Amino acid sequence: MAREASRVFGEVAEDYDRVRPGYPAELVDRVFGYGVPPGAALEVGAGTGKATVAFSGRGRDVTAIEPDPAMARFVHGARLVATTFEEYRPDREFALLYSADAWHWTDPATRWANAEWALMPGGVLALIVNGERVDDPVLRQSMVDAYAEISPEVEIRDDRITEDDLWRLWPGTELASQERFGEFEAHVFSYRMVRSAADQLAHLATRSQFRMLPAEVRSRLTAALAGVFTSDVPIAVDAVLYLARLLSSNASNRSAGIGRPSSSP
Repeated sequence: MAREASRVFGEVAEDYDRVRPGYPAELVDRVFGYGVPPGAALEVGAGTGKATVAFSGRGRDVTAIEPDPAMARFVHGARLVATTFEEYRPDREFALLYSADAWHWTDPATRWANAEWALMPGGVLALIVNGERVDDPVLRQSMVDAYAEISPEVEIRDDRITEDDLWRLWPGTELASQERFGEFEAHVFSYRMVRSAADQLAHLATRSQFRMLPAEVRSRLTAALAGVFTSDVPIAVDAVLYLARLLSSNASNRSAGIGRPSSSP
């Protein structure tokens, strides 16, 4: 059976949980400072629960969707539903729907309508993306050169993200065109951290593009990167947050018994 890029993270779930960055408290503060109505929260694509912990700690009843059981076993602090966003059928209207580093895995044909279906009128949509880069130009270039030589098909996307960039980047470009949502906001929360060389190699091995490479190529690339990262690695992280409010809802459809949108033909 062919491997799917969206389902390869469970192969390295322990490393994913250990080395992937979480989400700053200031970002979560901004979500609730935006004005989330009373009610429960829905998380789309919980992964190992990095964002689940941050949001469930704010006194909200969280339902977390995660289809990969290897990833889901790390999730706590939420009611876990083992399914995809496309297959999920909400049993309530949610005051908040958030997705951290997972919205790009949802079906473009249905994700916005499915978000509308899940949210109550006035409910809040929060989309979060962690962008990071090696914060040393010489070290970064050595990493880029290793990828270019061994796996040139892997795209290195690690440009610095500023407030001026946000509405020129996805998902901002797509969100801004959704007529049922409004009161748009975008913010970036930047910070720096240091990883050990071993953790940096483990982190790169959790990326989907890396995992989808043939095993022999992954092995060669790992050896090359081990020659690049030999000591602690400075990392700069840009945690990006998009916020929007649902201006109307599918409540009339729900009450009439009309099913939510489906990705099935």
